[in-house]
Amino acid sequence: MNGLQHGYSSPHFTAIVNAILYSTCYNSVMIITFDMPTKLIVGAGSFSLLGEEARKRGARALLVSGQSSARRMGFLERAVADLKKHGVAVTVFEGVEPNPRSSTIDAGAKLIRNEKLDLVIALGGGSPMDAAKGMVVAATGNSPVWHYVQGGVRAAGKSPVLITVPTVAASGSEANCGAVITNWETREKCVLSDRCAYPAVSLVDPELTLSLPTKPTAQGGVDIFCHLLEPYVTAAAPQSLTDGIAETTMKLVVDFLPQVLERPDDLEARSQLSWASTIACSAFASLGGGDGSMTMHGLEHPLSGYYDIAHGDGLAALLPAYLESLADIRAARLAKLGSNVFGQADGLMATDAWLREIGMDLKLRNLQVAREKLSELAQCALRTAPWLSGHPSKLGREAISRIYEAAW
Repeated sequence: MNGLQHGYSSPHFTAIVNAILYSTCYNSVMIITFDMPTKLIVGAGSFSLLGEEARKRGARALLVSGQSSARRMGFLERAVADLKKHGVAVTVFEGVEPNPRSSTIDAGAKLIRNEKLDLVIALGGGSPMDAAKGMVVAATGNSPVWHYVQGGVRAAGKSPVLITVPTVAASGSEANCGAVITNWETREKCVLSDRCAYPAVSLVDPELTLSLPTKPTAQGGVDIFCHLLEPYVTAAAPQSLTDGIAETTMKLVVDFLPQVLERPDDLEARSQLSWASTIACSAFASLGGGDGSMTMHGLEHPLSGYYDIAHGDGLAALLPAYLESLADIRAARLAKLGSNVFGQADGLMATDAWLREIGMDLKLRNLQVAREKLSELAQCALRTAPWLSGHPSKLGREAISRIYEAAW
């Protein structure tokens, strides 16, 4: 039984997207098993259910958030008040970095163990959610989280229950068991995946995204789009249903992101982006049996790992060069992207135009990536993203360096 390769895959961890979607053959017939343990509560106002849902699952919570936005927007105060109202004791853990660091996660896991906390609640974007997942895994033992990342070791002890409340439409971390974690000492950004890191419940309230500034909104939209695009264009055995889900969800981002950037208080458009975010990096996006791999994410991780840049910016800078590198071997897929998502003949040109429309037509040099570091970054990608082997063509050091060079 093997996870379908819609997302990350390696001998050391189960795919983020497909840890709950498996395939096996029985009498030469492919059988798909879909098993998603996360309860999703989606819609405007769902944040008000946090205390009620938390109390069903625990009594002592660690509330994990980023460096300032959750408190500035009043979300942190609302969460604490609602949790206390429902009898849940709260310890607040603020200050998670945009690319969450293993040392920060270890500090949170130690607090969970020492205080005997039975709930971890992530409030924020992908970084607080990924950090909270790392804390849940590391809290099951006494080893640092990098022990689980680097060694591919599974959590063995009892884990606290995880609840996520995304305030950004971007990572889709609310609907999977994966986390991306940075070791700041080695500048390695790697994936951790463990079943205990599935949220028990995720409250997806698009009202929480209304106050998000345009720049992180655009960065998040690019991340959503790429979660879908990468497996779509790399697929060797595409399937109609999988393609249809990806095309529809990509089109949501293509159509509604410009509307949100023009009218940030458009709740309907924000709601569509929240739906797209949740679907794009979940097993829903793999239903139908199609394959493909998120190889551009593997190329981006060294950029944000080395330079601490926003993940969405790194993806946007790489995207045109990445698609250009696939122009010959995936010409039919790029044409299908153009016609079914953008309503145009050329998917590559349409993607370039869309990036310009949303103000995300970036180059690596704009992000202060040093040109002389490109070969080193390529080697780091090979070391930290073993799922690059799922790319349609061989991605060795030279091939990756050429993509970086074209994006520079």
